[in-house]
Amino acid sequence: MADAQNFGVKFTEAIDYLKGKLPEVSLKWDDLAGPVHGKVYTIAGATSTDLVRDFHTATTDASSKGSTLGQFRKDFDRIVQQHGWTYNGKRGWRSAVIFNTNMRSAHMAGRWKQLVANQAQRPYLQYRTAGDSRVRPLHKMWNGLIYLLSDAFWQTHYPPNGWGCRCTVRAYGEAEMKDKDLSESAPFEIKTREVITGDGEIKDRVPVGIDPGWDHNVGQSWISPELSLGKKLAALPRQLQGPLVDKTISPAFQKAISDNFKAFKTGIKQPSGQAQIVGFMDSGMLNALAEKLPAIDLQSTAVSVFDNKTNHLAGSHKASSLQAWPDEWINSLPEHFRNYRAVLWDKLKKTLVVVPQGSFNKTLPKITMRLNESTKFGTSASIISLGSASAANLRDSNAYDLLLGTLDP
Repeated sequence: MADAQNFGVKFTEAIDYLKGKLPEVSLKWDDLAGPVHGKVYTIAGATSTDLVRDFHTATTDASSKGSTLGQFRKDFDRIVQQHGWTYNGKRGWRSAVIFNTNMRSAHMAGRWKQLVANQAQRPYLQYRTAGDSRVRPLHKMWNGLIYLLSDAFWQTHYPPNGWGCRCTVRAYGEAEMKDKDLSESAPFEIKTREVITGDGEIKDRVPVGIDPGWDHNVGQSWISPELSLGKKLAALPRQLQGPLVDKTISPAFQKAISDNFKAFKTGIKQPSGQAQIVGFMDSGMLNALAEKLPAIDLQSTAVSVFDNKTNHLAGSHKASSLQAWPDEWINSLPEHFRNYRAVLWDKLKKTLVVVPQGSFNKTLPKITMRLNESTKFGTSASIISLGSASAANLRDSNAYDLLLGTLDP
């Protein structure tokens, strides 16, 4: 594998990884949860969309051409001068951070895609460090660990695992494991630490030895970003889940979720029980549930829809055509779930009802969800119906409790 300072080779999957990212501004790199970086391209302190877009183009071109850090620095200088960007740190350090972070992440994301494709032949992965004095002590302790590619260890510890991390992996098949007298390592106990701001606020929780924002598998975050974020949220204490969603479901990541839902919906031929995440409950929903329905043991903040329900959501079975959601509304389901005016609890059916902004007839659209449903990727809230109802109907206190928001126009 090429050194982190000089990749110098073209790698189709790595190029695809960078091309698929959406540029977005941010003050700090860790303003976004780690898995979000699988689909969002950001430069810390770059507050102009045009500036971020130019860096995205430059790093993607560098990957496509197999450029070195020295060659990338020419683009860095041009972009900085063009936008008048005042950045932290010296030129050499700042340009190296941008180049190496993107090239390393892209390389390992592309490598993961290859590993998954070849999993049947080579199902084991071994953690490997660069083997020099610069390796961090804990990363050095992980050197040589072997687990199945499907093991939970790789969800958080697949490299890179921090700024400047040069760790990688080696794949093995059963025969090679036997020839080299290798065996799967003992189950790994993941210990975590809290990430605390200068003001003493707890903002995240990450495995010990991994930098904040790097506690995810860059390959999984590229292939299934919403699933990767769901796993991240599930590992956090409840009080951190909502705030993390609030700040990290950015416009660019929302687009990634929406695009994935549209592809999922279009690709359904024969339903087989697969599910697609369409969003996550935000802090408003979570706080309202905790305050007004404390008896509910919410096991996941992810919201999904099953393939055997997706085509049914159009509502052709409904008695009134006015209740049926138009195709363009269904195709934009993730956005409508995210942009709601009210959240209610159906006391009779024990379901959560989200009322989106806007309307397509004289009644209010509604999304009905059943909490704590089992799916092949884990527990989530499951959307079971799309429809509409009059405001008067939804204000019926015998049928509904208003948890959050308003039903007024």
